Amino acid sequence: MDHDHDAPFEDEQSIAERIVRGAIRAYRLHPFDAVDATIVAEVAGVAVEVVDRLFPTWDALLLVTYDRWAQLRGTRRKEPPSCTIAHVRTTLAEDVADPGLVRVLAGVLTVAASDTSFAELFRKRFDEYVGQLEAGLQRDADAGNEHLAIPAYQAATQLLAVYEGLQVQMLVRPHVDVLVEFDRAVRTLRQGWREREVPAWDLDEVVLTS
Repeated sequence: MDHDHDAPFEDEQSIAERIVRGAIRAYRLHPFDAVDATIVAEVAGVAVEVVDRLFPTWDALLLVTYDRWAQLRGTRRKEPPSCTIAHVRTTLAEDVADPGLVRVLAGVLTVAASDTSFAELFRKRFDEYVGQLEAGLQRDADAGNEHLAIPAYQAATQLLAVYEGLQVQMLVRPHVDVLVEFDRAVRTLRQGWREREVPAWDLDEVVLTS
C-alpha cells in the first residue's frame, strides 16, 4: 500500500501537521516506548521516509507533538477557569480523560534531564509553565481570589509539584482518584500560603528571650 500517494498534492507543512496528529494518535494507542517512526508513519498514513525527512531527529517530533497536543486540548474548554487553581484542576481532569499526553510528559522528563541538544528546549517548557502559574497566582492574589503570604513563584512551584505528582500517581496507581486528592492537597496548600514564614533571626530571638 502506498501511504504517501497523495503527498505531492500537499505542502510540507500540511504533511508535517498530519504526522504530528498521527503521533498524538499513536501515543494514545500505544505505550510511550513502543512508538517509533514506523508506528507514526502507519497511523498518519505516510511513508516512514517522509517522517524521517520532515523530522530528522525523534526529539524534534516529540517536542512538536507535545506542544501541539497541549494546544489542542486547551481549545476544548467551553469557558475559562475562574482562577489558576481551577485551571490546573481542569488540566488534571483532561489528563484523566486523555492519559496519553501524560505518558509523553513522563518520557519528556528523561530527555529534559539529559545532555542532548533538545534538553534545554524541554526544560524551557517546564520553566514557561511555572512562569504561567506564577503570573496567574499573582493575578489571583491581586484580585483578592488568593491570599499569598509567600512569593507567587514559591506558590507556583508547590502547586506544580502537587499537579505533577498526581500525574505520576495517575499512571502508576490508577485506582487513586487524583481529582479528589488534588482538592485535598489544594486545601492544605492554601492554608500554608496564608501563613507568613518566620525568618530564622526571629526564631533565634525567641530562643534568646524565652
